[in-house]
Amino acid sequence: MRDPITVLACGVACIAAAADAEHSNADRLCSERPGLTTSACITAPGRLQSETGLADWTLARGDGERAYTILIGDTMIRYGVGGKTELRLGFTPYGFERDRHADGSVERAGRVGDATIGVKTSIVERKEDTGLAMSIIATALLPVGRRPIGAGDWGASFQLPVTYRTSDKVSLQVTPLVAAAVDDDGRGRHALYGSAVEIEYSLSEAVKADVSAQLTRDDDPDPTVRGTPALSSVALSWQPSHNLQLDLGTNVGLNRAAPDIEVLAGVSHRF
Repeated sequence: MRDPITVLACGVACIAAAADAEHSNADRLCSERPGLTTSACITAPGRLQSETGLADWTLARGDGERAYTILIGDTMIRYGVGGKTELRLGFTPYGFERDRHADGSVERAGRVGDATIGVKTSIVERKEDTGLAMSIIATALLPVGRRPIGAGDWGASFQLPVTYRTSDKVSLQVTPLVAAAVDDDGRGRHALYGSAVEIEYSLSEAVKADVSAQLTRDDDPDPTVRGTPALSSVALSWQPSHNLQLDLGTNVGLNRAAPDIEVLAGVSHRF
């Protein structure tokens, strides 16, 4: 397999070369993909939007173990109700995990993942092309899947997405998070909290690049899991039309508590 960074770079070059679509920033699809933050924008009333991870590959190594996880079709459906609120439904239809232990034994599992339901409400609306926008997201995790792809128990999280657009090309995003995360053994919950920050730059009217970082504190009861993972991310998205976005990105772990690398590609569509 080629180095994931090389694959990402090739994808970035191909997308940028194809970016000749002409439409204004005001018409751009409001997608929460890719990157580590979440945008503050709300789906328009009566509009349905899907955001799907076509493929998501994650590699984690440590203490003689090597595990990789592949998620296929991880999807978030967003529906606008009123002018300031959207309803959200998420589902992971399939995931595969391969774990090679320090003693050389290998475990494999292919499973259906969990579902989420949530609501997102705007609390500060940006009136102009530039300025501040803020919203709040409440999400409940429904343990409909099977471990290790499914969490094994219910969970909940709250996010406070903040977006500040400084110009038609640059915007800054911050997404604080607090959650009742499911314990690694699938029974019970613990505190997880932290934040992500991002700089987004529009390379053209259709193409934007995102650089982001995230730091969270995971208070899992298992000392081998408990820690403060730090991640960085580089991503690119292309909107060939008003209602379609394609994206490609990679997340890189900055310390031992974080996965080594994640490579992802997805599509967002507004109906």
